[in-house]
Amino acid sequence: MCPEQRDLQGRLIEILHRISGADPSVITPDARLMEDVGIDSLGFYEILIEADTSFGIRIKEEDLLRFRTVGDIQRHLESLDIQPSHAESA
Repeated sequence: MCPEQRDLQGRLIEILHRISGADPSVITPDARLMEDVGIDSLGFYEILIEADTSFGIRIKEEDLLRFRTVGDIQRHLESLDIQPSHAESA
């Protein structure tokens, strides 16, 4: 895992922890968003908002609803080639 991926994963864990209150140690790429992390339907919308404010990107609602695991979100964000410096300067 390159530093950018680690940074992205760390920030994603931080966001999911803030939304769900789940222990960061359970927020792994294999963790299921609803069952393991405790993200509810409102939490999914909070993820949309956080992605926009933290990463400067918009996740389509239909994409978001297909995510089942933390890794699904991470892979989607990586596929968008987010530049960490973009988010920090926002």
